[in-house]
Amino acid sequence: MKLTDRLDDVIEYKGREIRLGLYFDVVLRAFELLKDEYFTEVEKIDILLQMFVENPESLAGLNIFEKNALVNIIFDQFIADGSTRASNEKPPFDFEKDAEYIYASFMYDYGIDLFEVQGKLHWKKFKALLAGLSDESKLMKVIGYRTMEIPPPNKHNAKERQRLIELKRYYSLDQEPQTVDEIDRKFENLANMLKPRER
Repeated sequence: MKLTDRLDDVIEYKGREIRLGLYFDVVLRAFELLKDEYFTEVEKIDILLQMFVENPESLAGLNIFEKNALVNIIFDQFIADGSTRASNEKPPFDFEKDAEYIYASFMYDYGIDLFEVQGKLHWKKFKALLAGLSDESKLMKVIGYRTMEIPPPNKHNAKERQRLIELKRYYSLDQEPQTVDEIDRKFENLANMLKPRER
């Protein structure tokens, strides 16, 4: 995102000028569609283009391979943030599961009601505002709990560890959050692995 750029989402493709409406709610619905198992891949391509393209007549005559290429261009050049995340690294939040926290955070920090700006707030603006949420916003607090390291147990931190473990469990994105005993077992196993071996 450059402040000198205009958010003119237009693609020149196959001699056509294709106008896009990349509002945050449209993009989030597109993410939901990609995970939907009801539709075939071909159906998803057509639905995505219906969602994104504001002048659908510009798509006339395109075959499925050209449409697929166009969808890839839209995601790669207009939606993806360009960041790379390790394939085994889970993101600290989820647009669907954390929808309430995101909504509350935008209201808290910016006074923006996300329901009122559907079809108005551009995806890039939404992402910039999301990235700029304060540490006091609900979403950032939740992310803090999820990513916080639990200290190894000692005789002074039992209550604090219990509190952190309960917070991590409550706000976990996993289907099966870890129990206190499971986390303690991991520390015990790690401690045993680090013990010097007897010769």
